[in-house]
Amino acid sequence: MIIACCLALAVLLARPVSIRRPKPEARSTVAELARLLSIATAAGLPLATALESVVDELSGDVQLAVRRVVRSARTVGLTAALLEAADLGSIAPALARAHSTGSPLSQTLDAHLTAHGAERVSRALEAARTAPVRVMVPLALLLLPGFTALVVGPTLLDHVLDVTRLGR
Repeated sequence: MIIACCLALAVLLARPVSIRRPKPEARSTVAELARLLSIATAAGLPLATALESVVDELSGDVQLAVRRVVRSARTVGLTAALLEAADLGSIAPALARAHSTGSPLSQTLDAHLTAHGAERVSRALEAARTAPVRVMVPLALLLLPGFTALVVGPTLLDHVLDVTRLGR
């Protein structure tokens, strides 16, 4: 059992370590859109120009939704186009509200990023809470038998030798 554990540990340590990097074909998220819009509006761009400038930096469904908003904004107006963009989630109505009332976009985007950050933290905490449950089976199957053999084995051997009187 100990040999099997050592072999498993050697195999795990021999595997090449991979660094998590975003793949070029990775899909953009609404949080990434909010970060890019925050940078663009902090540079002084109005919302319509900021959306046009960040659309090429996005990918996937978010890019398509932003392209639809930019295209639709030319005919129906930016506020109406944002209100129609259900694909962008909660950021679209918030941006439409900020655009129509003239309130600062930076506050709206910061609030969205803060809420998204809190959501990510709660998901990470949930994963941390379930980690002991997921580790229980490998711990019981791999470590406990070896530990038991190391602790109980010598004592059991002494008792067997005493009972059979080979130890004297």
